Amino acid sequence: INFDLAKERARVAQQAEQQMTPEQKKALEEAQKENVKIKSLNEKLAAASAAQSAGQLDQAIQILSEATQIDPTKDLLWFKLGDALRLSAPKADPADRTRRYGEAVAAYQKAVGIKPTGAYYNNLGEALAKAGKSNEAEQAYQQAAQIDPVNAGQYYFNLGAVMTNTGKVDDAIQAFDKAIAADPARADAYYWKGVNLIGKATLKGDKMVAPEGTAEAFNKYLELQPEGQFAEPAKQMLASIGASI
Repeated sequence: INFDLAKERARVAQQAEQQMTPEQKKALEEAQKENVKIKSLNEKLAAASAAQSAGQLDQAIQILSEATQIDPTKDLLWFKLGDALRLSAPKADPADRTRRYGEAVAAYQKAVGIKPTGAYYNNLGEALAKAGKSNEAEQAYQQAAQIDPVNAGQYYFNLGAVMTNTGKVDDAIQAFDKAIAADPARADAYYWKGVNLIGKATLKGDKMVAPEGTAEAFNKYLELQPEGQFAEPAKQMLASIGASI
């Protein structure tokens, strides 16, 4: 005997629906609508990802903007939109660059408002820093480290970088110390700690005297990354203060 299973399933589903209460029917309809919406959003996420991979960031922004209009309650959509805007900004002219960073900040703020995560706050921090809002960027990185201590080394390193760029030497050293405490194998944190320390060096006669810990920071970098990106600058810094490698 040949059974038409699809037809049988449809008959059973119809029979079950007929036996539902009005409340149950309404819940079923809402679930079906939600499934359709989720499928549409997943398709848009996939299309935006493909566009971004192909370097078509404006297209990705358009697709993700449409997705946030379909459902503004999904944190991932806002996060992805923020990423696309932030990545597109460096290629824009100055006025448009400012706008894009501002819109990226707004998108990330939507994301953290729905679901605060370390990654969301980290990218918000970068967008704020690029937008020239360094104080707010510092707060975002600190939030990231508090929420996500597992990855705090990266967040504190980024915090130290912002402080280095804004000339907050003592605060930068403290941030790099926190990055090292969270991730002792993060070589770059030792190097940039050393850079900030050597910025506080003084002259005694014709000899440069660096604060305590400067040589140790550069040597630790060289221990971890003997052929690293900053290996030669680290050696030059050590030589300038008369320290051995």
